[in-house]
Amino acid sequence: MRGKILFIISICVAMFSSFNVFALSSQHTHTNRNGVELTEKEFMFVNQFYGDDFFETMTMDDYQWIQDLDINSGKVEIEVVYDTDFGFNANGIKRSPSLATKSKQLSIAKNCNSMCTVITNLNWLTNPTIRSYDLIGARFWNTSLANESITTKVSSSNGTEFFSNNKYFASGIGTSVKLPSGATNISVQQKFFVKPGGTVFASYQHSVTNINLQTSLSYTVGVGGYGNVFLFYGDAKGKFDQMNGVDIDL
Repeated sequence: MRGKILFIISICVAMFSSFNVFALSSQHTHTNRNGVELTEKEFMFVNQFYGDDFFETMTMDDYQWIQDLDINSGKVEIEVVYDTDFGFNANGIKRSPSLATKSKQLSIAKNCNSMCTVITNLNWLTNPTIRSYDLIGARFWNTSLANESITTKVSSSNGTEFFSNNKYFASGIGTSVKLPSGATNISVQQKFFVKPGGTVFASYQHSVTNINLQTSLSYTVGVGGYGNVFLFYGDAKGKFDQMNGVDIDL
Protein backbone atom coordinates (compact mmCIF):
# COMPACT_ATOMS: atom_id res chain seq x y z
CA MET A 1 0.00 0.00 0.00
CA ARG A 2 1.40 3.33 -1.00
CA GLY A 3 0.37 6.70 0.34
CA LYS A 4 1.55 10.25 -0.09
CA ILE A 5 1.25 12.94 2.54
CA LEU A 6 1.88 16.61 1.98
CA PHE A 7 2.63 18.16 5.35
CA ILE A 8 2.13 21.92 4.87
CA ILE A 9 2.41 24.26 7.82
CA SER A 10 2.45 27.57 6.01
CA ILE A 11 -1.19 27.64 4.85
CA CYS A 12 -4.59 27.05 6.46
CA VAL A 13 -6.82 25.76 3.67
CA ALA A 14 -8.39 22.37 3.06
CA MET A 15 -7.41 20.44 -0.07
CA PHE A 16 -8.93 17.33 -1.62
CA SER A 17 -6.34 15.48 -3.70
CA SER A 18 -3.90 12.59 -3.37
CA PHE A 19 -2.29 14.48 -0.50
CA ASN A 20 -3.53 15.08 3.02
CA VAL A 21 -3.01 18.62 4.29
CA PHE A 22 -2.65 19.58 7.93
CA ALA A 23 -3.39 23.14 9.05
CA LEU A 24 -1.95 23.14 12.55
CA SER A 25 -1.53 25.44 15.51
CA SER A 26 1.93 25.89 16.98
CA GLN A 27 0.51 26.87 20.38
CA HIS A 28 -0.38 23.46 21.82
CA THR A 29 2.58 21.29 22.84
CA HIS A 30 3.18 17.62 23.61
CA THR A 31 5.78 16.38 26.11
CA ASN A 32 6.90 12.76 26.37
CA ARG A 33 8.42 10.79 29.23
CA ASN A 34 11.94 11.86 28.19
CA GLY A 35 11.01 15.53 28.53
CA VAL A 36 11.00 16.17 24.77
CA GLU A 37 8.49 18.90 24.03
CA LEU A 38 7.02 19.23 20.53
CA THR A 39 4.70 21.78 19.02
CA GLU A 40 1.51 20.47 17.42
CA LYS A 41 3.15 20.76 13.99
CA GLU A 42 6.18 18.79 15.10
CA PHE A 43 4.00 16.20 16.83
CA MET A 44 1.94 15.57 13.69
CA PHE A 45 5.11 15.30 11.61
CA VAL A 46 6.67 12.75 13.96
CA ASN A 47 3.52 10.60 13.93
CA GLN A 48 3.33 10.61 10.13
CA PHE A 49 7.04 10.15 9.46
CA TYR A 50 8.01 7.67 12.18
CA GLY A 51 4.69 6.09 13.21
CA ASP A 52 2.35 6.52 16.15
CA ASP A 53 4.57 4.83 18.75
CA PHE A 54 7.76 6.80 18.15
CA PHE A 55 6.94 9.95 20.10
CA GLU A 56 6.81 8.25 23.52
CA THR A 57 10.43 7.05 23.23
CA MET A 58 11.78 10.06 21.34
CA THR A 59 14.97 11.59 22.76
CA MET A 60 16.54 15.00 22.38
CA ASP A 61 19.01 13.46 19.92
CA ASP A 62 16.04 12.35 17.82
CA TYR A 63 14.61 15.85 17.98
CA GLN A 64 17.89 17.45 16.94
CA TRP A 65 18.03 15.07 13.96
CA ILE A 66 14.87 16.62 12.44
CA GLN A 67 15.62 20.25 13.32
CA ASP A 68 17.12 20.88 9.86
CA LEU A 69 13.63 20.40 8.43
CA ASP A 70 12.53 23.61 10.22
CA ILE A 71 9.08 22.12 10.73
CA ASN A 72 7.53 25.06 12.57
CA SER A 73 8.27 27.71 9.97
CA GLY A 74 8.68 25.89 6.67
CA LYS A 75 6.79 23.59 4.31
CA VAL A 76 7.59 19.94 4.88
CA GLU A 77 6.49 17.19 2.49
CA ILE A 78 6.35 13.49 3.37
CA GLU A 79 5.86 10.32 1.37
CA VAL A 80 5.40 6.92 3.02
CA VAL A 81 5.38 3.42 1.53
CA TYR A 82 4.87 0.09 3.31
CA ASP A 83 6.64 -3.13 2.43
CA THR A 84 4.36 -6.17 2.02
CA ASP A 85 6.99 -8.91 2.05
CA PHE A 86 7.32 -9.60 -1.66
CA GLY A 87 11.04 -10.00 -2.48
CA PHE A 88 13.14 -13.17 -2.53
CA ASN A 89 14.10 -15.80 0.01
CA ALA A 90 17.67 -16.84 0.78
CA ASN A 91 17.71 -19.21 -2.22
CA GLY A 92 16.76 -16.48 -4.66
CA ILE A 93 13.19 -17.79 -5.06
CA LYS A 94 10.38 -15.25 -5.20
CA ARG A 95 8.42 -15.19 -1.95
CA SER A 96 4.64 -15.17 -2.00
CA PRO A 97 3.14 -11.85 -0.91
CA SER A 98 1.77 -11.72 2.62
CA LEU A 99 -0.64 -8.85 2.50
CA ALA A 100 -1.46 -9.13 6.19
CA THR A 101 2.16 -8.54 7.17
CA LYS A 102 3.80 -5.19 6.74
CA SER A 103 7.37 -5.57 7.91
CA LYS A 104 8.81 -2.14 7.10
CA GLN A 105 7.75 1.48 6.67
CA LEU A 106 9.88 3.69 4.43
CA SER A 107 9.39 7.47 4.64
CA ILE A 108 11.02 10.46 2.99
CA ALA A 109 10.67 14.11 4.00
CA LYS A 110 12.07 17.33 2.64
CA ASN A 111 12.12 21.06 3.24
CA CYS A 112 13.69 23.43 0.71
CA ASN A 113 15.06 26.92 1.06
CA SER A 114 18.46 27.87 -0.43
CA MET A 115 19.09 24.10 -0.36
CA CYS A 116 16.90 21.11 0.43
CA THR A 117 17.18 19.01 3.56
CA VAL A 118 16.12 15.42 2.82
CA ILE A 119 15.63 12.73 5.48
CA THR A 120 14.84 9.11 4.73
CA ASN A 121 13.64 6.82 7.51
CA LEU A 122 13.17 3.04 7.48
CA ASN A 123 11.18 1.78 10.44
CA TRP A 124 11.11 -1.97 11.11
CA LEU A 125 7.55 -2.87 12.13
CA THR A 126 8.61 -6.45 12.91
CA ASN A 127 11.94 -7.79 14.11
CA PRO A 128 14.00 -8.89 11.09
CA THR A 129 15.29 -12.46 11.06
CA ILE A 130 18.36 -11.72 8.95
CA ARG A 131 20.71 -9.19 10.61
CA SER A 132 23.27 -8.51 7.91
CA TYR A 133 24.30 -5.57 5.72
CA ASP A 134 21.37 -3.57 4.36
CA LEU A 135 21.40 -0.55 2.06
CA ILE A 136 19.85 2.88 2.23
CA GLY A 137 20.38 5.51 -0.42
CA ALA A 138 18.99 7.80 -3.10
CA ARG A 139 19.02 8.57 -6.80
CA PHE A 140 18.88 12.16 -8.03
CA TRP A 141 17.07 13.47 -11.09
CA ASN A 142 17.81 17.07 -12.14
CA THR A 143 19.49 17.76 -8.80
CA SER A 144 22.70 16.87 -6.98
CA LEU A 145 24.26 16.95 -3.54
CA ALA A 146 24.76 20.43 -2.12
CA ASN A 147 27.65 18.99 -0.12
CA GLU A 148 28.97 15.55 0.86
CA SER A 149 27.58 15.77 4.39
CA ILE A 150 25.69 12.45 4.50
CA THR A 151 24.70 11.15 7.93
CA THR A 152 23.37 7.62 8.34
CA LYS A 153 22.44 5.99 11.63
CA VAL A 154 20.82 2.84 12.95
CA SER A 155 18.80 3.21 16.15
CA SER A 156 17.45 0.32 18.21
CA SER A 157 17.04 -0.99 21.73
CA ASN A 158 20.85 -1.37 21.69
CA GLY A 159 21.38 2.37 21.16
CA THR A 160 22.51 4.32 18.10
CA GLU A 161 25.34 3.55 15.69
CA PHE A 162 26.52 5.73 12.80
CA PHE A 163 27.73 4.33 9.48
CA SER A 164 29.89 5.86 6.75
CA ASN A 165 30.17 2.99 4.24
CA ASN A 166 29.19 5.48 1.54
CA LYS A 167 29.37 5.28 -2.24
CA TYR A 168 28.99 8.44 -4.32
CA PHE A 169 27.78 8.55 -7.92
CA ALA A 170 26.99 11.40 -10.29
CA SER A 171 23.31 10.50 -9.95
CA GLY A 172 23.05 9.34 -6.34
CA ILE A 173 24.41 7.87 -3.13
CA GLY A 174 24.26 4.71 -1.06
CA THR A 175 25.31 3.56 2.41
CA SER A 176 25.71 0.04 3.78
CA VAL A 177 24.53 -0.47 7.36
CA LYS A 178 24.78 -3.47 9.69
CA LEU A 179 21.60 -4.40 11.54
CA PRO A 180 22.25 -4.95 15.26
CA SER A 181 22.06 -8.50 16.59
CA GLY A 182 19.44 -9.17 19.25
CA ALA A 183 17.99 -5.65 19.09
CA THR A 184 14.36 -4.59 18.75
CA ASN A 185 12.71 -1.35 17.58
CA ILE A 186 15.16 -0.93 14.70
CA SER A 187 15.13 2.14 12.48
CA VAL A 188 17.59 3.31 9.84
CA GLN A 189 17.83 7.00 8.98
CA GLN A 190 19.76 8.98 6.42
CA LYS A 191 20.06 12.75 6.07
CA PHE A 192 21.65 14.71 3.22
CA PHE A 193 21.39 18.07 1.49
CA VAL A 194 20.66 18.64 -2.20
CA LYS A 195 20.14 21.55 -4.54
CA PRO A 196 16.54 22.71 -5.11
CA GLY A 197 14.74 21.38 -8.19
CA GLY A 198 14.36 17.91 -9.59
CA THR A 199 13.39 14.74 -7.74
CA VAL A 200 14.94 12.46 -5.14
CA PHE A 201 14.20 8.72 -5.29
CA ALA A 202 15.04 6.87 -2.06
CA SER A 203 15.36 3.14 -1.41
CA TYR A 204 16.02 0.74 1.44
CA GLN A 205 17.10 -2.78 0.52
CA HIS A 206 17.17 -5.54 3.12
CA SER A 207 19.54 -8.45 2.65
CA VAL A 208 17.60 -11.74 2.63
CA THR A 209 20.71 -13.76 3.46
CA ASN A 210 23.88 -13.09 5.44
CA ILE A 211 26.42 -11.21 3.35
CA ASN A 212 29.64 -9.33 4.04
CA LEU A 213 30.30 -5.62 3.63
CA GLN A 214 32.09 -6.07 0.30
CA THR A 215 29.07 -7.85 -1.22
CA SER A 216 26.73 -5.13 0.04
CA LEU A 217 28.82 -2.55 -1.81
CA SER A 218 28.40 -4.31 -5.17
CA TYR A 219 25.91 -1.86 -6.64
CA THR A 220 25.50 1.23 -8.77
CA VAL A 221 22.64 3.72 -8.89
CA GLY A 222 20.34 4.00 -11.87
CA VAL A 223 16.84 4.03 -13.37
CA GLY A 224 15.06 0.71 -12.99
CA GLY A 225 17.05 -0.38 -9.96
CA TYR A 226 15.53 -1.85 -6.80
CA GLY A 227 13.37 0.85 -5.28
CA ASN A 228 14.20 2.80 -8.45
CA VAL A 229 17.70 3.32 -7.05
CA PHE A 230 20.01 0.30 -6.64
CA LEU A 231 21.41 -1.81 -9.50
CA PHE A 232 23.29 -4.83 -8.13
CA TYR A 233 26.06 -6.85 -9.72
CA GLY A 234 28.33 -9.76 -8.85
CA ASP A 235 27.62 -11.62 -5.61
CA ALA A 236 24.98 -9.04 -4.61
CA LYS A 237 22.51 -10.16 -7.29
CA GLY A 238 19.43 -11.77 -5.76
CA LYS A 239 20.53 -10.97 -2.22
CA PHE A 240 18.12 -8.10 -1.51
CA ASP A 241 14.36 -7.99 -1.07
CA GLN A 242 13.34 -5.49 -3.77
CA MET A 243 11.24 -3.29 -1.51
CA ASN A 244 9.54 -0.44 -3.35
CA GLY A 245 11.06 3.01 -2.98
CA VAL A 246 9.76 6.50 -2.29
CA ASP A 247 10.30 9.73 -4.19
CA ILE A 248 9.81 13.40 -3.56
CA ASP A 249 9.94 16.51 -5.77
CA LEU A 250 12.19 19.33 -4.64
